[in-house]
Amino acid sequence: MEIYKKNRLLFWLLLFLIVINLTAIISFFFFIQKDTSPACNASKAGKCNVFQQELNLSESQSVKVEEINAIYRSNSEPLVASIREKRAGIMNELESNQPDTSILAGYSLELSQLQNKMQIENIRQYLALKRICNPEQLQRLSALYRDLYGCPVKEKKMQHRYRHGQGKGR
Repeated sequence: MEIYKKNRLLFWLLLFLIVINLTAIISFFFFIQKDTSPACNASKAGKCNVFQQELNLSESQSVKVEEINAIYRSNSEPLVASIREKRAGIMNELESNQPDTSILAGYSLELSQLQNKMQIENIRQYLALKRICNPEQLQRLSALYRDLYGCPVKEKKMQHRYRHGQGKGR
């Protein structure tokens, strides 16, 4: 008991920290629950697919979309990894004491070539998806890609490029 009297402050601090840690552990297990829904797999690919949800695809269309997306992923994942690698190279060079602009220009050129290849893969995916969509689905697909690219919706207004004779005195 004498230990408790001598180090009363230390004892209460230690007890407080133990209570805080136990509370944190209990709340972690109680409040933070892992998502038990299965990840997308071949049997449930249609339910996990954004295209399936947004485009209301038929079963045969869903299978084709999954094939298209598998090809896209196999082609784009190495490009994405290379893009990240080049961006890391740029940042490492920029953070050095004396960044070499020729090295940065080289990274920039390589990065632009990789992004060009990535854009080509995006175009291939869109065109492949476009072939399996009906007209209504095609409009939704176009809207999805416009959102992805941050492009405004195309308006079908008449644009008067040439105003034949307007504004001239008659």
